[in-house]
Amino acid sequence: MIAFENLDVRYGAAAPPALKGLTLSLDRGIVGLLGPNGAGKSTLLKALLGLLRPFAGTGTVLGIPLGAPEAARLRSRIGYMPEYDALIEDASAYEQVAFWGELSGLAPEAARDRAHEVLYFVGLDESRYRPVSGYSTGMRQRVKLAQALVHSPELVFLDEPTNGLDPDGRRRMLDLVLRVHAELGTGVVLASHLLGDVERVADQLVILDQGEIKAAGSMAGLRRVLAKRVELRFLEPLDAAQEAGLADLGAVLEARNGLYDLELAEADPVAVFRWAQARGATVVQLTPRHDRLDEVLLRALHGTPVRGTGLRPTPPEPPRPDQAEPAPEDAVRGTGLRPTPPEPPRPDQAEPAPDFLPSAGTSAREER
Repeated sequence: MIAFENLDVRYGAAAPPALKGLTLSLDRGIVGLLGPNGAGKSTLLKALLGLLRPFAGTGTVLGIPLGAPEAARLRSRIGYMPEYDALIEDASAYEQVAFWGELSGLAPEAARDRAHEVLYFVGLDESRYRPVSGYSTGMRQRVKLAQALVHSPELVFLDEPTNGLDPDGRRRMLDLVLRVHAELGTGVVLASHLLGDVERVADQLVILDQGEIKAAGSMAGLRRVLAKRVELRFLEPLDAAQEAGLADLGAVLEARNGLYDLELAEADPVAVFRWAQARGATVVQLTPRHDRLDEVLLRALHGTPVRGTGLRPTPPEPPRPDQAEPAPEDAVRGTGLRPTPPEPPRPDQAEPAPDFLPSAGTSAREER
């Protein structure tokens, strides 16, 4: 459906790259393009639409090369729902969607017929003759989706489709995204900074940050692997041979104070007890360790390997000699912000009291 290799995009020849060396191939389905604000998601969509010419690299969308003269034909095969609307306030949804259908290459009569159909599809059939100035935010978002679908595209790009919506409006919009693919057979690329939206609808995941692909893979593979994570504790400390034998169960991700974070080769917890019985060990704790996807996202953004999930982290570029030394570990990652050291107390100041006094027996466990 989409493929690109070493794709660079810049806003001006002398400007720094907005997208840096992207290489990826995406199959037809619902692709979640996930990343924080300013990660380059909208820039990538505009490059794939042909609105931005690549500075370097190659790519194809629906078999047509990016930047080629015939790329203009893509606009009749692709729908685009932008993040911000530019609706004509005193025109009805029907008038606008029919007009956009004509701009997409439909004959006037066909555009009017399709406008009725897609407005019914998005749930605006009863309001289609009202001026959009009286529409709620959710209704305006659905008008934008209707205009992206009016010409029956093979592929739609949705840029932050749940932007500004309340929880019920988000649910309705995401239901429509699922229907677009299931009922219309249309490929979808959904760009969002909201992990919950992507997790609900996508079958492929691409994590983008600072113009670079941090990880990419299938959601099904990610969920399968996360279901294999367990924490183990034994009655007696394992000896060296027993610890080495844990590799027979799977990959030991972490071992600390007798607690083992293990990724099983197969999602079969009973195998742990068989292993322990064969080696004379007694299991006293076996806890499923289902990582939340937001933890996986944070590990990918921070460059930590996402073990076994099918998400392939992109290695960071080595620093150039002319670059300043890297920010300290406690800096706010990705922002360039460095922590400010505390000022030493003046002699006339009393030592500040702590914010809280920990109670006896309180322990802190690192969130992973």
